[in-house]
Amino acid sequence: MVFSPQSDINGCWHPGGGTSVYGILGYPVTHSLSPWMHRLFAAQQDLDLAYVPFPVHEEVIATALAGLPTLGVRGVNVTVPHKEAMLPLMQQLSAAARAIGAVNTVCFTPSGIEGHNTDALGFQRALERAAGNGWQQYPATVIGAGGAARAIVYALGHAGCPAIYLANRHLPRAESLAVQFPDLPVHPIPLDSAALSAVLPHSALLINTSARGLHGEHHPELDLARMPRNGSVYDIVYNPLETPLLHAARQAGLGAIDGLGMLVEQGAESFRIWTGTLPQTAAVEEILRRWLRIQNTSR
Repeated sequence: MVFSPQSDINGCWHPGGGTSVYGILGYPVTHSLSPWMHRLFAAQQDLDLAYVPFPVHEEVIATALAGLPTLGVRGVNVTVPHKEAMLPLMQQLSAAARAIGAVNTVCFTPSGIEGHNTDALGFQRALERAAGNGWQQYPATVIGAGGAARAIVYALGHAGCPAIYLANRHLPRAESLAVQFPDLPVHPIPLDSAALSAVLPHSALLINTSARGLHGEHHPELDLARMPRNGSVYDIVYNPLETPLLHAARQAGLGAIDGLGMLVEQGAESFRIWTGTLPQTAAVEEILRRWLRIQNTSR
């Protein structure tokens, strides 16, 4: 390959003194698609922006966060295991971040450090893009009671779902989460066949917020044939795109929605908070989807 300085300079983006720097805090973060996603957003909007993964251990998260604005970083996303640890480190919190109890988007401003949560809105936008708006009129069943479940319960409740059945193997954890949303119609149930069989016939949506499916695990307690024929199954796992749960949903004739849309939509809302511009998400999602398919095929 012949080196051509002029073509390399013209064809490559390179950061300069005016480049806006953002990033993601977590541990680990080497697997994150966010740097690529935000670079695509920036290119789409013709913005001079760099997005960097920052692998940060839990014990030094406060020190790392305090040092970032000194270096000129304008904002960061936050992923596991730091979303809840961000709360006491913020000078200001959005209503969603306060209610959900987690921060996934941080802004460094002249008035202090602002914490936001875009997971709930990202989930809702992705769901509306994939399934329209009819789901808001019906109950939903949520599997899992971790941090992602909190954001999704918040989104479902504020969208108007009349009942949210929260199923978790450790029932007290689901009950504890429900207590955090006293104004929402959250009903904790055990994650077992009997309890799920009773609620699935009424659920237009089944959402898996647990990590089950990341490594090919099944959900033996779920009888998807009991769901309404126009129902949809949403798995927030996005790698792999086709989890056993989504495969079973398609076999049952149900809608099947993977987690990539939520990833892109929550990232787009973070991008809007930072830059004032909401990027077009469909094209970016398709690029990431093609890449994930290639990666999964080559394994």
